[in-house]
Amino acid sequence: MPPFAPTALASALHEDSPASLLDLLQQRLSTVLGPRFTVILAASGDDASHYYLAIQYSQSGLSLEDNGSIGPGFAERLLALGRQVKAMLESQTFARMGSDDPGRPLVWLSDRADSDGA
Repeated sequence: MPPFAPTALASALHEDSPASLLDLLQQRLSTVLGPRFTVILAASGDDASHYYLAIQYSQSGLSLEDNGSIGPGFAERLLALGRQVKAMLESQTFARMGSDDPGRPLVWLSDRADSDGA
């Protein structure tokens, strides 16, 4: 899937149609993350001014949940979060954390998406 056309996000926001924006964003997150991840993104609450995001990694069953306000910059933040989650869960450091090796890392200490942890 190609990246969002600049007008797609803008028109979804200006049309006061958070559902269409969330649908576009969920499709993009699914493409960015790939087939090993399940993405659910929906409006939260009656006024649809908030979102709820769940990302599940099928290899380990781990999941991440997030929620917040729908507004300027939230789509970019969620895409960055998706890339960070993918980088972390598919890293060698994360694979070592689940091993029986006594020298394995016990915690993840990095918040950088391009980092390999530790």
